[in-house]
Amino acid sequence: MFKTLRLNPQKWPLRGVTRSVAALCGLWAAGTLSAHAGVLEDTAWRLAEFRSMSDEVGSLRPDSPRSVQLRFGADGSVSMQLDCNRGSGRWQLKPSADPSNGHIELGPVAATTALCPGNNLGEKFARDAPMLRGYSLREGRLALSLQADAGIYVFDPVPPKTSIANGGPRVWEVTDAPSGLNLRAAASASARIVSRFANGDRLDNLGCENVGGRLWCNVQQFGGRAVGYVAADYLRPAIAPDGTMPAGDDDSALRAGKADFDATGKVPCGDTWCEFGVARAGGGFATVVITRPDGRKRALFFRMGVATGADTSQGDGYPEFSVTRKDDNYLIRVGSERYTIPDAVIYGG
Repeated sequence: MFKTLRLNPQKWPLRGVTRSVAALCGLWAAGTLSAHAGVLEDTAWRLAEFRSMSDEVGSLRPDSPRSVQLRFGADGSVSMQLDCNRGSGRWQLKPSADPSNGHIELGPVAATTALCPGNNLGEKFARDAPMLRGYSLREGRLALSLQADAGIYVFDPVPPKTSIANGGPRVWEVTDAPSGLNLRAAASASARIVSRFANGDRLDNLGCENVGGRLWCNVQQFGGRAVGYVAADYLRPAIAPDGTMPAGDDDSALRAGKADFDATGKVPCGDTWCEFGVARAGGGFATVVITRPDGRKRALFFRMGVATGADTSQGDGYPEFSVTRKDDNYLIRVGSERYTIPDAVIYGG
């Protein structure tokens, strides 16, 4: 349950609250601020430091990068992590001619009231929020300044979700690595180098973690080979041939096994036509199950629009899998079996 945050007046003096809240309400009522400023809509930030104009206070840093976080909604709402508390409020801003800076109003803040350990910069921010007046976006950081030059809150972007289970990209692409990207045996710049990737190489995302203030990702080269760690600074989400970014779990094989198909029909298979069902997971990830004329089934697997294999087994002698492209079709051979799979089966449409 949310209610007005109770603040410690001895810890953070309560100057100017009534005046600033009244001014804020007046601005909202007058409609002089815009709640639809795209520069902050649907962005998330975490507090890096508070810079006071007072030499006595100096610079204050949160106990953890996750201690104080803001998420600006496109509907004018803002949700907050305030140390061990949660908060919410409203935000509006008026960009200047250069939209990277301008006037901002935020608050008042409603929050839970648990007693948090540590330096409680979340409590201070909740107290100061109605007195914020300016914003600036420079070099990837967000600065929120208080009225009367009372100080500046500096925020870094919240890192994107990196694990597939939490909606992260399924595949990374190496980028901006001057001399290649080292694959290391552990999440450390001093760990043994296992391999090296070139810009443009694609890597399966096995999860990322923050080690010593740096984000490292556990990866495997797309399609197999060695597993190890690379610095996330040189990764970006890979884009599929249909222009989408595949993210989250690939459940296509699981759904195909349950005959939970997105589409069914017939495709050429050798000199005849065979029934098929396809389960898609977006971005060129799909499992196609073909029912052959003799009733046997063959599953074909696709990742990022690449035909990667079939469900061969010892029982059928592990027949060789090969694929070529012709026009908008995959021409697939599994031993003596031949299948023609149109792009539309994999991507839909």
